[in-house]
Parts: sequence; structure tokens; C-alpha cells
Amino acid sequence: MENTVEVISKIIEDIADIPLDEISADSHMMDDLDLSSLEIMSIVGDVERKYNIKISEDELLSVRTVGDLAEAVQKKISA
Repeated sequence: MENTVEVISKIIEDIADIPLDEISADSHMMDDLDLSSLEIMSIVGDVERKYNIKISEDELLSVRTVGDLAEAVQKKISA
């Protein structure tokens, strides 16, 4: 899952201009990284395209941290 966190972190860096060293699996997307809902949806869209998956709205409701998103991606690609 660490590689997935790295890929998602790079996408966050590109979209939100946040340095990679400020992003970790435990980073809360809204509270720690101060991402807007629009930025989060852009990140999710990029992640979905990168991994050729679709994350449902129900699954997104439980995503709070970068690690949560990485976990949702891992579940999709291993299903």
C-alpha cells in the first residue's frame, strides 16, 4: 500500500501544490492538508484514471485520510 500512498501523494502535490514531505498516509485531507472538496474530487478523479477503477460515493464517505484513499484503491485493484 505504501506505493499507492506515494502515487496519491504525488497527485495531491500536483493538484494542491503541497510539498510531498508534508503528505503522509495519516494526513487528513481536509483538516491537515486543507484540501477543498473540489480538490479532493479532482484527486479522486486522477486516482481513478491512474488505476482504471471507479470509487463509489459510498466508499468515498469513509475516506478521511490519504491512507484511507490508498486502502480504497487497493480494495478495488485486488477485487
